[in-house]
Amino acid sequence: MQGLPSAGTFDLVIFDHDGVLVDSEIIAMDLCARLLTEHGVPTTVDEAIDGYLGGSLDAVMDAIESAGAVIDRQAFDTRFHDELFDGFRQGLQAIPGIRTLLEQLDVAGIPFVIASSGSSQRVNLGITTTNLVEFFPEDVITTRDHVERGKPFPDLFILAAKRAGIAPARCLVIEDSPHGIEAAHRAGMTVVGLSYRTPAARLSAADWIVTDAADILPLILVS
Repeated sequence: MQGLPSAGTFDLVIFDHDGVLVDSEIIAMDLCARLLTEHGVPTTVDEAIDGYLGGSLDAVMDAIESAGAVIDRQAFDTRFHDELFDGFRQGLQAIPGIRTLLEQLDVAGIPFVIASSGSSQRVNLGITTTNLVEFFPEDVITTRDHVERGKPFPDLFILAAKRAGIAPARCLVIEDSPHGIEAAHRAGMTVVGLSYRTPAARLSAADWIVTDAADILPLILVS
C-alpha cells in the first residue's frame, strides 16, 4: 500500500463498470455459477467470484469446454446476456456514493472514463438503468468489444488512456477484482481497489483499498 499521492498526480480516472459503478457482480456471479453447474462444472457463487470476477465470459466458456462439454459459444453468450440483462432490469442499483463521486469529479474538471471487460451493450444497460448514463458519452466507454483481449491483459486500460490522450502513468484506475488490478498494473497505472462487495483481502495487490466510494476523492484531490 502506498502513501498519499502528490498533488496533480492523476489526469484521468478510469472506472471499471461491474462492481464499481453498478452493483451487478452478485447478479452476474450467481448466473455464472448456475450456468457452469448446468453445463457439468459444479460451481458455487463463491467459487465463481474467486475464479471469474472481473474476467470475461470467454473464461467461463473455456472452463466448460475444458471439462469436456461441447457448447455453442454464440448461443451460450446470448443466453448469458439475456438472463443477465433481465436481472439488471429487475433491480440493478448504482454503487452507493458513486454518483456523488462522479459529480465531484465533474465539478473539479477531472476527466473520467469507463474500461470494462463486459460488452458495450452490458455497460450501456448498466449505466442507463442506474441513471449514470449522463456522465458517460459513448466516446469515453471502452469495453471488451473494442479489444482482442480482456482483463487481466492490459489492452482495455491502454486503449482507454489512448482514447483520452493521457499517459498511462497519469491514470488512476478504480477496480474491484484481482483481474482488473493486474490489468491496470500491467498497463502502468495506479489502482484503487473498491471493497464494496469484494473482500479487501482479494484486492491486496491494489495501491490503495477503500470500502466507500467517498474515500476515493481524497486520493485524487490531494492539496
